[in-house]
Amino acid sequence: MKGAINYFKAAEHLLANRVALEQALANLEHRRDRVIQKAAPKGISVIDYSRPYVSGGGANDAMLDCLKLEELNWEIQETREMVEEIDRVISQLEKVEADLLRAWYIEKKSKEEIAELLSYSSKKTIYDMRNKAVAAFAILYFGAGAIVST
Repeated sequence: MKGAINYFKAAEHLLANRVALEQALANLEHRRDRVIQKAAPKGISVIDYSRPYVSGGGANDAMLDCLKLEELNWEIQETREMVEEIDRVISQLEKVEADLLRAWYIEKKSKEEIAELLSYSSKKTIYDMRNKAVAAFAILYFGAGAIVST
């Protein structure tokens, strides 16, 4: 099938980017805090009634800041939900599969450390177990379409 999704690769991609999503969440929250700090009132300014007009730039700046905040809040929520969804699906796997995926993709442990953690001596066995765990994750995350491709 041309153009079919490779659910195994898509699942690996999600798992491999789980840590980056947490870092992105921290960066987005930092940017949101900077926008809030920048947009916060700077104190009471004196109104100069001798001027025939008042600049409307402040209203435009406030509107842009509100739009930036809304976009950042949306990105934060979407990123947080994706991290939580990945974690929720991992938690539905068998314990050994969940432990393997966390060690492999989230904690970025070496294959030797993972083999020791799971009490296996062969790296080939670890790769086979990883493939099985990713396939199980793909089915739980993507549904029926993943059964055909995994």
